[in-house]
Amino acid sequence: MSLATIYRSTEMDERQSSPIEDEGKTWTCATCGKSHSDAPLSFAAEFPDVYANLKSDDRDLRTVIGTDQCIVDERWFFVRGCLEIPVLGLREPFLWGLWASVRQDVFDEISDCWTQEGREKTHGPFKGRFANSLSVYTETLNLKVEIRMQPVGTRPLFLVEEAKHQLAIEQRLGITRTRAMDLASFLLHQAGKPLIRRQC
Repeated sequence: MSLATIYRSTEMDERQSSPIEDEGKTWTCATCGKSHSDAPLSFAAEFPDVYANLKSDDRDLRTVIGTDQCIVDERWFFVRGCLEIPVLGLREPFLWGLWASVRQDVFDEISDCWTQEGREKTHGPFKGRFANSLSVYTETLNLKVEIRMQPVGTRPLFLVEEAKHQLAIEQRLGITRTRAMDLASFLLHQAGKPLIRRQC
């Protein structure tokens, strides 16, 4: 998995998530041991893993990629979306910006309705599978997901369908602030990888 800084596209995504802030209190990072006053609530995978694992020359020859869609070898199709995990006691969720693989007909339908007002009422939900492996969970690559279109300007919402997986349980029941801060501290300290992003 390649987690990296992705800057928000104001034209295509209005979903936002603020840092964890607790009335001026600080928290101790589980990784570095330092005290911080807040922690980011949003992280993203820059590319589908299939794309990320290709050499640069292969990417140029075999792929087409944009901010929200990717095609590899004209046979693998990916869309980008957000997975929200409620944080107990906070109004805003912990956000994962991820990619899902979909069938070509689903990819085409999502592309066709991308700029249509009201698309969330007339298209989907769709089926897909996660295209990223998240190191903080047991294997997430190829997990079945439901893809729900959102209003224009917001990326699709991903819902994990495999109910027994930890990610599905957390999405359904929520996580504590401590769990959210532990996730953030681990991700922020991945050696050599720029990880922070504030929006999905």
